[in-house]
Amino acid sequence: MADLRPFALVQSEDQWRRSAHLGTSLQVGPSQTAAVQLAWETEEVVEVPDGPAPTAAGLAFDPWCRLYHSLPEEGRVERLLWAAADPLAAVEERPAPVSLFADETPEGGDFAPGEGETGVLADPRGLAVDAEGRLFVAETGALRILVFDLQERRLLRRVLLPAAPLGLATDGRKVWAALAGTPSLAVLEAQTGPRLVALPPGIDPPTRLAVDPDGKLWLLAGGTVVPLDRPGEGFFVPGATDLAFQEDGALVVARRPGQDFLRFRLRPGGRDRLPQLKARGYDGRGIVRTPDGRIGFWSARGFRHAVPARQRYLASGRVVTFRLDSGDFQTVWGRLFLDACIPKETEIRVHFATADEPPEEVMLARTPPANAEVMVISRPDLSPPMPPLSLVPAEGEVRQKLHRRETGREIPWTETAEDDPLETYEAPVIAPPGRFLWVTLELYGDTQVTPRVRSVRVERPAHELLRHLPRAYSRDEAAADFLRRYLAPLEGSLAELGARAAARRALLDPWSAPPEMLPWLAGFVGLVLDERWPVQAKRRLVEEAAWLFRFRGTVPGLRRFLEIYLERQVLLVEHFRTRGAGSFEAHAHRFSVVIPAALDGEQLDVVRHVLEVHRPAHTLYDLCTVGTGMRVGVGLHVELTSVVGRSSEFRALQVGAAALGRGSVIGRPVAGTRTGKSRLGRDSRVG
Repeated sequence: MADLRPFALVQSEDQWRRSAHLGTSLQVGPSQTAAVQLAWETEEVVEVPDGPAPTAAGLAFDPWCRLYHSLPEEGRVERLLWAAADPLAAVEERPAPVSLFADETPEGGDFAPGEGETGVLADPRGLAVDAEGRLFVAETGALRILVFDLQERRLLRRVLLPAAPLGLATDGRKVWAALAGTPSLAVLEAQTGPRLVALPPGIDPPTRLAVDPDGKLWLLAGGTVVPLDRPGEGFFVPGATDLAFQEDGALVVARRPGQDFLRFRLRPGGRDRLPQLKARGYDGRGIVRTPDGRIGFWSARGFRHAVPARQRYLASGRVVTFRLDSGDFQTVWGRLFLDACIPKETEIRVHFATADEPPEEVMLARTPPANAEVMVISRPDLSPPMPPLSLVPAEGEVRQKLHRRETGREIPWTETAEDDPLETYEAPVIAPPGRFLWVTLELYGDTQVTPRVRSVRVERPAHELLRHLPRAYSRDEAAADFLRRYLAPLEGSLAELGARAAARRALLDPWSAPPEMLPWLAGFVGLVLDERWPVQAKRRLVEEAAWLFRFRGTVPGLRRFLEIYLERQVLLVEHFRTRGAGSFEAHAHRFSVVIPAALDGEQLDVVRHVLEVHRPAHTLYDLCTVGTGMRVGVGLHVELTSVVGRSSEFRALQVGAAALGRGSVIGRPVAGTRTGKSRLGRDSRVG
């Protein structure tokens, strides 16, 4: 009774896909946890205009959350303060966009309009901004790409191409350009390239490009969405005009004006539909991912954001699991446990079917979830079989209800995360004894909300309390079945207490103890935990507490203490050890803590608290982070207190609000001139 009984489990995405779905869909969260819910329908009644799609235009954000929008017909690119734009305000009350190149060269120069041109640029379409803040403009009419430094407000390069550039995409460093009518792409960086990359055979020249969170390039060619590294997995989207990726990896495909944006979850060998996005007023010329992860587009009222389309869930649906095997004939199955979210006005009911030897008849078909457009099951021959049709419950036969467990999960010492909306539900398995078990879950909703199921666990076998009672109580099969179910709640409570007692050693391990038990566990070694520390850091601190107290106040001890909290290497420098530090008396008992990272206010407070409590009382210290900067002649020691890399803590000089040489610089660091590779007027200049 003390040990947790074995159970059969249906939980992973692969397991749910091997089940039979009818009116249900499968949703996969950011942590790759799969949940079954009711399928949805999206009401979309629009009249798509005839004729060709509008000419594409560019949208891009820079690292400072400023939006850039190209107007091909007017030959210009405008800049908009995205965070200051209120989409609900009247058009005349919004901040006016600023034309980017109009005032750069009042006497002509780099952006002098040519004869017959309406603006300073020749048909600018695609836009992209790299991680360093360089704007790439696909000047389609001039067969070139302009590279413009947004901070220094100067033109870096003009990149001539063999064909007209259309869409642009960047991974932060490299920029890809789609070339009109050619079976290749152009790849360049701010100061290098371009080079041409041939497209795989059979792919039409693309018009729009997008880079997924993994840095892989996707193409939109003639309405077909194609991953460049897996061209065989392309798929057609009628009326597609552009594509973009959200932070969670979801692909968003924009269609013609008036149509919703489609969303897809992409996986190896498969593709799932996700709820659509409503884009009212979309001009059909392109979309962009905003800095906060939403999808934006341009409309007659300016820049707007796509919003989730209203969904209508089906009123009911069911999922039937594959065969669960106990390994023994005539198994009496125990309790069912469900990790689910069942909102008000929704319900989940269960049905069980068992057999020792399934009848020789037609099996239930293995049907995919409603939102699975393409689904490939690896090794279907290894999938456990579905139930025979005679064991599948008919409509209205699924009646057994669930009970919500007030004590949470049945697994000892496991706690539900605070942000987890799912709870654990329980039900006895009401079915004849049998080695094999099939579970049918029937979901009911009100078309506005849906229940969700993430995990199914079934005990095997049931409890054995009847063996401890006189035989008279279990001689009759019906009476024994009733008594077994009647005693199940009591036996479950006793079994869980016994399992917790048997697994009490988990409380003494900082990596298995519940988070709320860590302060109690730390008290065994006289350690008081700081609530500001992350849980993982607390666990490691408790684990290494004995070693840390052994070396308390020493350089290794202080360094390790800080490294546990910061999860990065820390350097402690005793001043008397540095070359040229002066006399021993002047610099004894002083040390510096060098942290190669930018810390926020709370992290700085924690670091200072650790140093105040655990350093020797007679010592003094200096705390240096990336924000302190690296200054020649002021505490700078090569390979000791210097870090080569980007700081971002030096800010541009502001008149009246900064001191030159203290925390600000004039201009910004850029790549230097390279012998044999730099060109005067392109990536180098005199002065």
